[in-house]
Amino acid sequence: MTSLEHFAAALQAGGLVMPHPGLSLPQAYQVAALRHRLRLAAGERPIGRKIGHTNPANWPAQGLSAPTWGWLYASSTEAPGERLRISAWREPKVELECVLRLSRTPASSDELPDCVDAMAMGLEIVDRPYPSWAIGVPDSVAAGGVHAGLRVGPWLPLDSAVLPALQAELQVGAARSEGGSAGVFGNPLSALARLMDVLAEQGAPPLQAGEWVTTGALAPALPLRAGEPLWAQAAGLGTLSLRVV
Repeated sequence: MTSLEHFAAALQAGGLVMPHPGLSLPQAYQVAALRHRLRLAAGERPIGRKIGHTNPANWPAQGLSAPTWGWLYASSTEAPGERLRISAWREPKVELECVLRLSRTPASSDELPDCVDAMAMGLEIVDRPYPSWAIGVPDSVAAGGVHAGLRVGPWLPLDSAVLPALQAELQVGAARSEGGSAGVFGNPLSALARLMDVLAEQGAPPLQAGEWVTTGALAPALPLRAGEPLWAQAAGLGTLSLRVV
């Protein structure tokens, strides 16, 4: 096995992993693809993609020129419920996102408004497989965007007029963050279009009908701690309220 294959297998095993020394972004996507194949072989079912690093203002410091992406799986995705159990994770954080659902396979980004049939509020949980959160973008990409779970609120019919004006608020205990569409290229549909470009450039599997896509953090991530209430709101997407346990 190569060092990248060993790294992918270690990430898949689920234990604490040291970051791969000198990992480049192309190598990180190789690791993510290797791990995706391991997950498919284990019987996991992909249901869509997640888009990361959707704020271009941060790209110079991150060494990026485009957003990043990873796979979503049925095994880590569910409805919000009344409680969010975090005991299986090391140091989880939560992000408030807009989730889009594809009803048709888009041939080009110009078709996206006609290919997306629903939107929903999403709470994406991220967790580190590494000793700390002091990691680079390639480390995150290799670990599937450090995706740990997704809680998706009720699906609503797509309203293209709402998406450019999303205003989001997220609160966990006393900690609070806010943001909106400006953090996702000004519109979740624009984030989806950028994802299509990245997939095409990489020769990665294109988006397909039926996929769910988390389009980037509307509000910055907050740490999750047991015993605290979690509240999230985005105009046009609704409100979610649950307790962290």
